[in-house]
Amino acid sequence: MFLNHMQCSAVAFTAAEYKKVPCVVLMLCKECLAGVAKLNLPASIADLVAAYTARHQEIFSVGALHTLTVMQGDLLQEIVLVGCGEGKACTPTNMRKAAGTLARHLHDQKLAAATIAVPLLQDPKKGHYLQALVEGLYLGAYTFTECKGKPQPPTDCTVAITAAAADKEALVAEAAVEADAVSLVRNLVNRPANIVTPAVMAQEAAKVAEEFGLEIEVLEEKDMERLGMGAILAVGRGSVQKPKMITLKYNGAGDAPYTAYVGKGITFDTGGISIKPDDNMGEMKDDMTGAANVLAAIKAIAALKLPCNVMSIMACAENMPDADAYRPGDVVKAANGKTIEVISCDAEGRLVLADGVCHACALGAKRVIDIATLTGGVMVALGTETSGIITNKDSLAEDLKAAGKKAGEPLWQLPSLPDLKEAIKSDVADVLNSAGRYGSCITGGLFVGEFIAEGVEWAHIDIGGTSTATKTSGYKVKGGTGFGALTLIKYAGTL
Repeated sequence: MFLNHMQCSAVAFTAAEYKKVPCVVLMLCKECLAGVAKLNLPASIADLVAAYTARHQEIFSVGALHTLTVMQGDLLQEIVLVGCGEGKACTPTNMRKAAGTLARHLHDQKLAAATIAVPLLQDPKKGHYLQALVEGLYLGAYTFTECKGKPQPPTDCTVAITAAAADKEALVAEAAVEADAVSLVRNLVNRPANIVTPAVMAQEAAKVAEEFGLEIEVLEEKDMERLGMGAILAVGRGSVQKPKMITLKYNGAGDAPYTAYVGKGITFDTGGISIKPDDNMGEMKDDMTGAANVLAAIKAIAALKLPCNVMSIMACAENMPDADAYRPGDVVKAANGKTIEVISCDAEGRLVLADGVCHACALGAKRVIDIATLTGGVMVALGTETSGIITNKDSLAEDLKAAGKKAGEPLWQLPSLPDLKEAIKSDVADVLNSAGRYGSCITGGLFVGEFIAEGVEWAHIDIGGTSTATKTSGYKVKGGTGFGALTLIKYAGTL
């Protein structure tokens, strides 16, 4: 299949793979340069590469891209040298970044075909590098043009990657499924809020359910009222777009307990009565990234037929100011009966998550992982490349961090400090929905944890700083990044 106008396959290291293609790519780390001699390259290419790399050591920097040309019979070939790092810098994550840069070069040059040779992939045990390479190619090639009046899609490019792993075809196919999932997140995030509403999120979930035979439940206002979901109902009260609580279930492990992925799905966030400044408010179309992530994750999990039981819950609403909107000072009740004093209507994501994780527990999940663009505070604490974790079980955080490392999505566990838990206690209700700026990414997560049933393992992932990229770099393209989806998919593979 063509994904983002790119099609990847894995092939053997034979001389025939380098003939009759307009472009040959070598992805090089400094330490694997000696392996170029074993790639079965035509002598003209091998000699050119040896001479060039001897004079240009800067080529090994991650994502460095140098182009050369060589005559191959009557064919003028472009030779692209792409740096993958030196020493410990040659990691799957940096391979993914370098591949993303390469993908855009192939599209920019309108190249219809290329063969990629990587000395590192001569080692049959380096299949995870092959997978990262393919993920990077697909994700780096991503473009979002559907809102253009006359979109101009890039040229389709067929890429053959030489590799020795015995399961190379399966690894490439798995990477394609994962990249397709991340691209789904990016599409949903990049679409404006007049196109993506809670009802549209339900429609997208229904498409996934139909394609893979998943169980689906969509709770409407009357259903949520019956179940006592006063928190999400309060958030959605000010909008004509009615809230939805959407659940998808994938059963790949029989009677095994379910792990629940719960995503914040605020399709647009004005701040409600606590209205945001108008500067950059349009960026708040990305406040449903968590819900998009859990939808994409279960789609990939089902496509890969992973042996696990997972449910994805999308807590979707639009936060708007209106005569019927909820107010600061209001007290609302979540589905577990716990009451919430509203300090800020702009701390709405944790309210929809409160009912979302309650629902997950009520449906029997033994482990709950919620993911949300919850706070700007996480960006202050960790920057724009790392997401924060709050948890009630340290080993779960370690497992998620390991999955994030495989995905190239760094996660950092934040401390569940007693004084910050004390800070969300209310004088008039059970908890406050905001404890102010200090430690906000921690108190926001701890608030969600108040709605986890006793005995249920739980982790909260705050992607407030990582959900959107302000510039294109590596395999990330300006706009929605899809950060988190790959982590959830790779974590599911360990269940």
